[in-house]
Amino acid sequence: MVLNDYPRSMMKENFIIVDGCLKVKKIFIVAEIGSNHCQDINLAFDLIDAAKDCGADAVKFQSLSLDDQYYRPSKEIISLFKKINLKEDWVVKLKKYSDRRKIVFFSSPTYLKAVDLLEDAGVEIYKLASAQVSTFPQLVKKVAKLNKPILLSSGLVNRKELTEVVSLIRRTGNRKLVILHCNSIYPTPYKKVNLNLIKTYQELFNGPVGFSDHSRDIFMPIAAAALGAMVIEKHFMLDKKNISPDRNISLLPRQFKNMTEGIRDVETGLGNAERVCLEPEENSFKSKIIHRLVLKNDKKINEPFRSSDFDFKRYSLGIDCRQESEISKNFKARNDLKKGTLLTRHKIMPRV
Repeated sequence: MVLNDYPRSMMKENFIIVDGCLKVKKIFIVAEIGSNHCQDINLAFDLIDAAKDCGADAVKFQSLSLDDQYYRPSKEIISLFKKINLKEDWVVKLKKYSDRRKIVFFSSPTYLKAVDLLEDAGVEIYKLASAQVSTFPQLVKKVAKLNKPILLSSGLVNRKELTEVVSLIRRTGNRKLVILHCNSIYPTPYKKVNLNLIKTYQELFNGPVGFSDHSRDIFMPIAAAALGAMVIEKHFMLDKKNISPDRNISLLPRQFKNMTEGIRDVETGLGNAERVCLEPEENSFKSKIIHRLVLKNDKKINEPFRSSDFDFKRYSLGIDCRQESEISKNFKARNDLKKGTLLTRHKIMPRV
C-alpha cells in the first residue's frame, strides 16, 4: 500500500511512504475513544464529532469480543465486557461516519476475526495494543501481513520483547511502523512516564516514534511532542458522569482541544535543525544594536588610528566595532576630527 496512491485518503495529510517505510509528515493526534462510547452508538457518533472539532486527526476504538477472547470468563470479566464490548456491526457504521466527518477511523483488533471486520470496513491503519503485542503473535503477524501502517504500543513489553516483535513485523515485509512509547499503568504517575524512552526508541529502531498517554492531563503529550513524538494518542470522552473504565485517564473536549493546540504550537516551534540565516525580524533588530567606532579624542589629518582611540556606541550607521583592528592597522584620518565623532568610511583613508 502506498498512501499517495489514494488521493482521497485522509491519511496522506500525515503520512507518506518512502522506500517502503512510513514517514510522518506532521504529528498525528489520535482521540482514543476506546470504551467511552458506553455501548451507545449515538454517543460514539457524538464522540467522533467532538474529536474532529477538537483538532484530532483520528479516532480510535477497541474491537473487543468476550466470546472470541475468553475461554471461561470470570464474572468480573463478563461484567466488564458488558461495558466495553464493541458490537461488530458498528465497525462499518463508525468508519462511514468518520469518513463523512473527514477524520481517520481505526480500531485495535484484539481477536483474529476483528482484523477481517476492519478490513471489510476499509481501515487504512492499525493499532496493535500492548496486551496483544506482548501475548498474541498470531494477531501481530496477521495485521503485519496486510502491509498497512501499524501503531505498535510498547506498554507491556520489555526491550527484548519489543525488539522481537519489531523483527517479526519486518520479516513480513512490512516496514510501515510507528512504535508508541506507552505505560500500562492507569493512570500513570509522572515519575513513571519516562518520556526519554522516545529518544531511545528513535535511535534503537531508526524510525518514527509516538506516545500513547495514560496520565491524567495534557502535559505529558505536549512534552512528548517536544521530544520528537510523531503520533500522540490520548483517551477522550464527553462527560465524566459517563461510567467507563477509561474515565480517570480521559480528557474532556476543552482539555483535548487545549492539548491539540499545545502540540501544534510545539510542532511549529520545533522548526528544523538548520539556521543558515537570521530571520528578517532578527536582522532588523541586530542592525540597531551594532556597536560603532566613536573617537575618544581629537585626531589630526593624516594621523593614524590606534586601538586606544575608540569608544564603542550602538548606532545604525558608522563603522562596526568588529573592524577596529583593521582600522587601527591600515587607516588614518582623512581630515581633522573632533572627539565624539562617529567614524564613517568617508572620514578615513588608507595609510600609504
